[in-house]
Amino acid sequence: MTEIPMTDAGVGARPKEVTYAGWLVLLEAITGLIVGGVEYLIWENELSLLGVILAIVAFWLYTMILKQDYSAWMMTVIFNVIAIFLYAVGDNWPGVILSLMCLIYLISPNVKVHFEK
Repeated sequence: MTEIPMTDAGVGARPKEVTYAGWLVLLEAITGLIVGGVEYLIWENELSLLGVILAIVAFWLYTMILKQDYSAWMMTVIFNVIAIFLYAVGDNWPGVILSLMCLIYLISPNVKVHFEK
């Protein structure tokens, strides 16, 4: 009796686009947490503290994105639009760049299709 080879693209496998989107959100969260935390420790700026709170929300969105939840996709898009503005006001340029990259990647058609109902 011959065995049927198992592939990585089995039942319930997560598309690579979703995984990449999750990694981008996670990288954005880590960067926001580090930069916002350091800025808050040095200058005690309330805007930096808001960046830390945004980073904590991004960690939550990361777990939701990996589940391919449409509402998480929508919240992440809205979150990134807000984050771009807040990071730019707070001079967190790595956060601005990562949020912009994440936003562009999430709204691309080949990624969005994996989150539609």
